Amino acid sequence: MYGAEQVTSQGTNWVFWIFLGIGAVFVWFVFFYPKWNVWASHLSGEAEYQQSIKEQKIQISKAQARKDAALLNKEAAIIEAEAVAAQIEKIGKQLTEHDLYLKWQWIKMMEERPDSSVIYVPTEAGLPILEAGKRNIKKVEEPISD
Repeated sequence: MYGAEQVTSQGTNWVFWIFLGIGAVFVWFVFFYPKWNVWASHLSGEAEYQQSIKEQKIQISKAQARKDAALLNKEAAIIEAEAVAAQIEKIGKQLTEHDLYLKWQWIKMMEERPDSSVIYVPTEAGLPILEAGKRNIKKVEEPISD
């Protein structure tokens, strides 16, 4: 079957590979691990740096978007204010030229009032007579002389 030489060579063969593997691991830890550790630290630092740059760009983009939105909101508010001012001016001009609408609104308002006992009548100066019904006028009676 197997000779003595063959058994000895097989036993030595796997022991050789075990010692070779242990030696390779030892050489790797002694010579290459420190260099690999420095290289890995460098890559880790570079990755953190790139991540911080990306986060900073995101923050800048968000701030720029808020600024652009604020400027657009400001422009929209100015345009709306100008439109309202133009409407007010046009309505005011029409009301001064055509006062029938105001008279109609006044009549409509007076019809809707629950207490329509008090009516203010405008005078020539455009001012209402407010105290006409509240004044107590005392008549002075003079004796009739014969």
